[in-house]
Amino acid sequence: MSTLEPDSSRSRQRPDETSERRLAGWQRATRWVLWLAFLGAAVRNSQSVRFSGLEWLLLVAASAFSIWCMAKPLGGPKVTLTKPAHLLGTFSSRTSWGLLLLGAILTIGGVAGAGAAIYDVATGRATVVDVLHDIAIFVEGWIAELFVGISYDAELENTHAYALFLLLIPGLIMLWLNLIPLLNRGSAYRVEDDGSVTVRLGDTWVPLLEYQYASVSADGRTVRFTPPAGGPPAIVLPQARVFCQENGARLKSALSAEFFTGLLTRRGFDVDSTTGSSSLLARRK
Repeated sequence: MSTLEPDSSRSRQRPDETSERRLAGWQRATRWVLWLAFLGAAVRNSQSVRFSGLEWLLLVAASAFSIWCMAKPLGGPKVTLTKPAHLLGTFSSRTSWGLLLLGAILTIGGVAGAGAAIYDVATGRATVVDVLHDIAIFVEGWIAELFVGISYDAELENTHAYALFLLLIPGLIMLWLNLIPLLNRGSAYRVEDDGSVTVRLGDTWVPLLEYQYASVSADGRTVRFTPPAGGPPAIVLPQARVFCQENGARLKSALSAEFFTGLLTRRGFDVDSTTGSSSLLARRK
């Protein structure tokens, strides 16, 4: 059973604003555009072992803009949510489209490398040993060029670049982490001044009537309100990559679970949860 103390509805408070500022939306978008443009130019010119003028220009522009963003963020004051009483306002899931696109590009590169290796082995153009040898040469040469710089040419263009299949690992991880909140967006919800919750269903905001639901579960991705037979439709709220629309603060999944644990406990549910966990299971008494 939960050992958390219920959060008093009279203790709701807005988190203190810090002197730190967050990035403006146009700064984040521009930074992603510059870095993805550089990555696209690099992939397009991948047959060459030297950066073209366009690649150098995009690399310098992306690096300079990123440094400027860190030194001069132009968004609103940075706000951190640290306790359930800080939840006040509208919360919704956001997708990091830049990370999602980067993961897709890395995955495509990994698939290309894996496909080339599998095709060459299947057609007899190479053996498994040849593939492993080519990967070792590529990795060794790439590391040498990385640390030695322009004074050393590892002649990576002479390899088959089977090592690109290693891009599958970070690519698939990035896709998975960013597809979870995209595929489990749930409904936006708003925490009112009295601690109650309203949910956006279509274009309408409706109060969340907890007593109409038989059980509530959270798994770090969503918070699901399951009705009894013949009850209202199930409601799914986001729990992964959730942000407050009013101040841009990110709501961690563990804090979300703590908030709903207190809310459901006050509403008379039996709640099974662990402090610091993103999961909970609540049943109506």
